[in-house]
Amino acid sequence: MKAKIIAITALVSASLSLNAQKLTYTPDLVLGHRSYTYMHNINYYFNDRIKLNNLTLFDTEYTKDKENIFFIRNTLAYNLTKKFSVNVAFGMKNPGAFFSAYVQYRIAKPTYSLSYSIGTTYQKGFSLEQSVSLEYMPYLKENIQGYFSVLAIGNLDNSGYPRGLQFVRLGIKQDKMMYGIASNFDQFNNGKKTLENIGAFVKYNF
Repeated sequence: MKAKIIAITALVSASLSLNAQKLTYTPDLVLGHRSYTYMHNINYYFNDRIKLNNLTLFDTEYTKDKENIFFIRNTLAYNLTKKFSVNVAFGMKNPGAFFSAYVQYRIAKPTYSLSYSIGTTYQKGFSLEQSVSLEYMPYLKENIQGYFSVLAIGNLDNSGYPRGLQFVRLGIKQDKMMYGIASNFDQFNNGKKTLENIGAFVKYNF
């Protein structure tokens, strides 16, 4: 697992030096009471309308390795307007491969951003998937901002609520770096199985 993270980081760093204006890389590392979590967003902008995104997450327990979580999604997005986009995605997550198609509404301002997505995901059957992402960064001093973010994703199908997650971050933003307290909550199989991870996080916008 650590080797994969190092390889991904090295590859992204090399790519950044080659095409910094078209490529963005945002890693997020959490050291929690149950596990450590590595997550990143990589965006490649072909032009003002077309974007390729890679979202990767590995959640690994310190010793037992019984409740590891992985999520890898590659998304092609086409902006219909400045706020609306259509997206198709494929990837891997517990317990296997999946395919998604969804629409997204997004507002981005200097001190906050908000996005809402709704669509369908196929993984051993179709489900309705919705996600909400909020970031709020009020200025506390000239070079220091507060940082609050919430990411919530939920899937609904004929069986009920097969999968959901909520990630919360609260801390400080200084230039491109954010750090503070993190809480990750995961639900599986209609809430019959739940996982929590609470600790410290650091995030950086390359």
